[in-house]
Amino acid sequence: MKREERNNPVVNKAVRHYRIVGAIMILVLLVVFAKVLKTIFVEGDKWRAIGETLHRPEPVDLAPIRGNIYAADGRAVAITAPYYRLYFDFQAEPIKLLKPDSLNKLLDTLALSISRKLSTSSESIRPADLKKNWRQGMAKKSRYWPVINKDISYLQMKELYDMPPLAAVPRKGLGPIPRSIRPEEKAKRMMPFGSLGSRTIGSVYGSMDEGLSQGKNGIELHYDSLLRGEIGKGSRIYVGGRRILNTIDPPKRGCDVYTTLDMDMQSIVEVELRNKLEEVMGESGTAILMEVATGQIKAITNLQRTASGGYIEAKNYAVSDMSEPGSTFKTVSMMVALDAGVVHPNDIIETGNGLFSVGKRVVRDHNAHKGGYGSITAAQTIWYSSNVGVSKIILKGFAHDPDKYVEAVRRTGITDKFDLEIPGEAPAVVRKRADNPDRWYGTTLAWMSFGYETQIPPIHTLAFYNAIANGGRLMRPYFVTKVMDKGEVIRENKPTVMRDSICKRSTLLAIQDMLTNVVTKGTGAPVKSPTVNISGKTGTAQISQGKGGYHAGGTMHLVSFCGYFPTENPRYTCMVVVRGPRGVYPSGGGVSGAVVRQIAEKLLAIQEPEPFDTVSPLPNIKLLPWVSAGQREPIVSTLQALKVPIKDVSASGKSRWIRPTEENEKIGLRVMSQAQRGVMPNVIGLSAQDALYMLQLSGLKVRTNGWGHVVRQSINYGTKVSQGQTVVIDLSM
Repeated sequence: MKREERNNPVVNKAVRHYRIVGAIMILVLLVVFAKVLKTIFVEGDKWRAIGETLHRPEPVDLAPIRGNIYAADGRAVAITAPYYRLYFDFQAEPIKLLKPDSLNKLLDTLALSISRKLSTSSESIRPADLKKNWRQGMAKKSRYWPVINKDISYLQMKELYDMPPLAAVPRKGLGPIPRSIRPEEKAKRMMPFGSLGSRTIGSVYGSMDEGLSQGKNGIELHYDSLLRGEIGKGSRIYVGGRRILNTIDPPKRGCDVYTTLDMDMQSIVEVELRNKLEEVMGESGTAILMEVATGQIKAITNLQRTASGGYIEAKNYAVSDMSEPGSTFKTVSMMVALDAGVVHPNDIIETGNGLFSVGKRVVRDHNAHKGGYGSITAAQTIWYSSNVGVSKIILKGFAHDPDKYVEAVRRTGITDKFDLEIPGEAPAVVRKRADNPDRWYGTTLAWMSFGYETQIPPIHTLAFYNAIANGGRLMRPYFVTKVMDKGEVIRENKPTVMRDSICKRSTLLAIQDMLTNVVTKGTGAPVKSPTVNISGKTGTAQISQGKGGYHAGGTMHLVSFCGYFPTENPRYTCMVVVRGPRGVYPSGGGVSGAVVRQIAEKLLAIQEPEPFDTVSPLPNIKLLPWVSAGQREPIVSTLQALKVPIKDVSASGKSRWIRPTEENEKIGLRVMSQAQRGVMPNVIGLSAQDALYMLQLSGLKVRTNGWGHVVRQSINYGTKVSQGQTVVIDLSM
């Protein structure tokens, strides 16, 4: 510093200030450094423990939306739908600031609101149980305690948030309870059509909230790699008392699968099979409906009897059942014999008294106790399902070379592998003597000819009969038409011809004629319908009880019918199998065939309905029909068109709603009270459509269980109700 600067008082003052500031900064740095050292070495354990309690960002996998599965007409049969769970944070400031009495009152209100909104006729939610559960969460000071252990829909959640204490208070906003409850959106697989085709459509394992969903069975499992999509990446942070999810790499949605299933047909097939199983108390049943020209499976159902006596879809017997088919296999044997020239349809076969000794065993016809069929034609052995007749034909042609018979059977395509789109397909087994000579006996060929010592899953029998209906062309059965990703077809299945002809043309015509006569003249008489011509073959077989043979624990039968309709222009092939019927004669025609007839008639009714003005009046009515309640005009016009006697048409006046009753061999028309706001109407007996209309006029929200007409309502008639209150109605046929 120059002399004049040192003598300058201004400069001297500035230097002193700089020195003071520098000293202070050095002192501050020393203090900070000392604090750092203290924090690291003296208080390190303390602050590390505190750090562990902070909410750090955590990486999370973002589950993709699983693709949908659709029916043939585009209606969804399996979808991924959102649902919600509500969780308490008992450490949230709004709750912690409440006095115990105030908190108790709010929780009482919340429990009552949940009970009213979410209780159903089959599940009652008690407010006391809810509060008991919440007290456990409060005792544990949980920040993540379920409000209710139940999945709820968005609509249910919205309704709860419109009720106290979750609803916002005018001019005050949200109260302490909604600010302490956090809703979480999750996803689960839903089947809009319930149990219809559920085993074929399939299901998924557990929750779909974290990671990839996984198919469990059916189409869900076969197409799992396409349906499940790809996992995304994100991070979850805790900010302001809430968890916030940040998406880093969004998940990729799964592809959509379009099936061949027609849910209207599926409903008919399942209802008819279920009705028959309940009637005969069967152990299980299978029904499959196939489109003749394409091989598309339009409906498939497999029902298993439960311990309580109900029926559920538990196993896909249609593709996996390895039972012996019984008499439906006789058609295969006859086809082989005709093709080989062993027999002609009009050849006489001597069946005698219905008993035929083969080795040390006896082949028996079902009418042997009545003296048998005697002398019949080869064609009639199929009409009447004669074990003796068919076994004699096959032994005549192939006893010297049984493997030649088996090779011919395999050429019909009944043992072909179909590579179905649902897992669990079992192979059809018709074994050669050369495959295992030690298990080939002198009786094997005879018993094989009428469906024993073979294992044929129902879908293989169905495909064989479908080929007969299709002019000899064997079509591959299939369940899926296409797979789409973002609107583009990435995989497509089309009708596949597996064999152009399963037999000679002359053989095919002879077989078709035999199957027609089975229904018109033979064992399939119960299948005969006045509205649609059906051709097919009955089947009855005893079910082997493993090592115990056919008589262990009592005889159990498998009864079946496989056929096609209409005979003159076949559109569908149908097979129905009932296992273990009780209390009835085990007849393929009377049990399974009756189901096929009902299915055929109902399909014809929905596809070719008869115009209303062509319906003939009911002749000489003695038993009055049951008429559901509903709107006056359509009920009266229908009764008049059918000439059903009405006691007094004018009695109902101009009332829109009436309840028909039987009065002195006539239908009386009682006036129903009009819907009123605030009063619960009587909807018992109404169709679902009319009931929904009337209840909505009354300002009510409606939940339905089942289908058909109303048999029960959760709120009694005449009870005062509030706007938007929910009523549950149970429906039944």
